Amino acid sequence: MNSSLLFNIGLLWGMLVLTNIPAFFLGLKFKGNVPKKRLWFEPPGFVIPIVWVILFLMLAYLRYKLVLGNERDLALMILVLAFICATYPYYTLGLEKLTGISALKFGLFGNILVILTALWVGIEISNFSANLSYLIYAIVIWTFFASMIILGQLRILKS
Repeated sequence: MNSSLLFNIGLLWGMLVLTNIPAFFLGLKFKGNVPKKRLWFEPPGFVIPIVWVILFLMLAYLRYKLVLGNERDLALMILVLAFICATYPYYTLGLEKLTGISALKFGLFGNILVILTALWVGIEISNFSANLSYLIYAIVIWTFFASMIILGQLRILKS
C-alpha cells in the first residue's frame, strides 16, 4: 500500500492540510503583504499555497518512486522535509506571537532550515537517482525566492 502513488499523494497532502488547519484556529494567520509597498517580484498571496500544493505533489511522487526502489530511509527523509515545510506557520507566526519578534525574521531562519534540509535530502537522493533529486531542488529554488521576498520586506520595514 505504501508504494501506491495515490497513497503517497494523500499522505503528503494530508500532512500539509492537517498540519495547517490547527494553525488557523490558534490564530496563526498570514496577514498577506504587510509592508505598504509591495516588491516588484512579489506574487499575490494566493500563489503561495498553490505552489506548496504542487511542491507537495512532487514530494509525493518522489516518495512513491523511492518506496518502489526500496529506498525506505530516503522515503523517510522526504517525510521529514515535508514536516519541516508544513510546520512553517508554527515556527514563524507562532514564535512571533510568543516572542514579539517579527515573523519575517523567523521566516528567514525557517527558509534557511528548509533550504539546508532540502539540499541534504537532494544530495542523498542523487546517490539513488540524479533525475529524481531534481524534484527536491524545486523546493530549494522556491524557498530561496521566498527568502528574497522576506529580505526585501525587511528592507522596506527598516526604511
